[in-house]
Amino acid sequence: MTSDPDHEGKEPPPDRTVIADQPSADIPDRTVIGPETAPSDTPAAPADPTLIGDQPQTQGGAAVRLVQPGTLINNNYRINSLVSVGGMGEVYRAENVFTGDPVAVKVILPDLAQDAAVLDLFRREARVLVQLRDDAIVRYHNFVLDNGLGRYCLIMEFVEGRHLGTRVNEDGPLDDHAALALMRRLAAGLGRAHASGVTHRDLSPDNVILRDERVDEAVLIDFGIARSTELGDGLAGRFAGKFKYIAPEQLGHWGGDIGPWTDVYGLALLIAMVARGKPLAMGDSVISASTARQAIPDLGGLSHRLFPLLQHMLEPDPQRRPRDMAQVLRMIEDPLHLPAQYRLPLWSASAPAPDDTGAGPTVIAADPVTQSDSPFAAQPMPAMPASDPPRPSGRGRWIAGGAVVAVLAIATGAFLALRPDRPEPVAEVPDPPPVAALAERDETTREGFLASQSLPDCTLAYRIERGANAGMIATVGAGPVDGSALLAAYEAQFGTRPSLVSQQVAQAQCPAVDFLRQISGRPAAAPALSVDVQGGGQAFQIRGEVSGMAARNLWLFLVAPDGAVYDLTAQATRDDDGRDRFGISVGMAEGGQPYLLAALASDVALASVAAAPAASPAAELLPRVLDELRAAGAAPAVDLVVITPEPAEEPAEPEAEEPEAADPAD
Repeated sequence: MTSDPDHEGKEPPPDRTVIADQPSADIPDRTVIGPETAPSDTPAAPADPTLIGDQPQTQGGAAVRLVQPGTLINNNYRINSLVSVGGMGEVYRAENVFTGDPVAVKVILPDLAQDAAVLDLFRREARVLVQLRDDAIVRYHNFVLDNGLGRYCLIMEFVEGRHLGTRVNEDGPLDDHAALALMRRLAAGLGRAHASGVTHRDLSPDNVILRDERVDEAVLIDFGIARSTELGDGLAGRFAGKFKYIAPEQLGHWGGDIGPWTDVYGLALLIAMVARGKPLAMGDSVISASTARQAIPDLGGLSHRLFPLLQHMLEPDPQRRPRDMAQVLRMIEDPLHLPAQYRLPLWSASAPAPDDTGAGPTVIAADPVTQSDSPFAAQPMPAMPASDPPRPSGRGRWIAGGAVVAVLAIATGAFLALRPDRPEPVAEVPDPPPVAALAERDETTREGFLASQSLPDCTLAYRIERGANAGMIATVGAGPVDGSALLAAYEAQFGTRPSLVSQQVAQAQCPAVDFLRQISGRPAAAPALSVDVQGGGQAFQIRGEVSGMAARNLWLFLVAPDGAVYDLTAQATRDDDGRDRFGISVGMAEGGQPYLLAALASDVALASVAAAPAASPAAELLPRVLDELRAAGAAPAVDLVVITPEPAEEPAEPEAEEPEAADPAD
């Protein structure tokens, strides 16, 4: 179930215990045994008597009676070493004496087992979990009462690897791709558990183990340990470390009903922690935890790839969250399913109050109907001054000449400060801040030189880096471009006169051309965008990859012939080699008009992009993006591909057959 210091760095057994889906008393558990654990002629060692060791103190101060190595549990599992001591009991590494398979044994504290309701819950959930098979969930083998110890024991699979919390503390936060991969895996496993009637209730990083150190092999442990009744049955002291990862209903709010929606909230807190490198400030006592859950918590610092969905999952009212993990997975794969109001940050102190339509953040203390009955509930907070609610953002559709873009997901979220109107200041006006600007161009480089040349509006010049035309200069514009002066200046600067390739775009795409010209030639390595275009007629397919991103943020976007901008970033998946690969299908505009596909790399997470609905006009969105980059003093870098799909060929008219000439002999 967890790593043992004595076994760090060793290879795990190649196979693990496999439990049949329908075990019976007549058929023992099937076991797959690795070569090194094959049965031998040596008889099993006799059962050792139960040995009780010294009594160290837990964090809560209670004495723990440790089980000594060599002790036999339930005549089947020999204790090897202590792994950890926690608020619910101790965890030991052990082995099946008949097969040699490693197992984890959690020895439950006696006072837990004395509570009939808790014990019944352990038994019921253990019966379900023994039958549950999912790669993201630790395998439960048995729940037994060991007569020698007089204590109940959970027998589980032993998982080699670090805890997720240890991984983050030692190696730093996960990047967006890894965080989303972790979220997908855990959400899928939790969905299986929920379908079987089991809710985890305790989704902390210490309850996730990275099998073989892989995020995509994460395993959930300790199902059913965290209870909604814990605060009333004497466990509050041992529960203190978990306050950062529980849902409001676990504190008695919103009726206290526990279900899949509870794990939705907990999963969001867990993902926020691994993406930030530290937990959200969610309180460390009952009262402070209740106060922290009166509204969506501050998710500042998280990228727009993460925070929109997380703040939807962190709605205090369970009715406003995704109701189950299936909804969470749909929103991960297609952010179009995310309600529009979550594209904006809802944690601002001046964020709009909820209206009758249900839009906006939830404030527990402001809801008299669902006021918490918990004795630990915080006192009602004074209402925040309300500002005008934001206009709901529609998802938008791209219609260009009657064709529709398919499978294009918008990015979600934003970091826009919504401030109520304030009176004019009467105090002395401070000095204006320095003018924001992008990083200076280096005109001694080819890219900086071309970007600095005086060109007509809606004209961009850049050097082609790859492909058959590598080394040539490309111009992009809405009309013909006379490149003679540009080539002469280039020759004077660099001593060579390359060929010129002209690419014409639609007038509606000019704001995008001007935007790309503004950000080009900055002192940062450009990403490498390569694509393969297939198909024609009603639609075409683009498959491609972006490399050279390093640790920068990627904005991958498509500008249609009508000037609509589509954020494709969510369609890209980062591989282990650091390349972002993507594939989309695009409905073709009439006349085979061009599309602009761009990969922008920047150290800035673009909030203006996250806030925009799909098909935002380039003339409206791109100036906001440019202002955001300037305000950050960014050094963006971009690679561009102009795609002109081939129109469908008209089917050839069949040639009319000439009538056969009559035979004169007839």
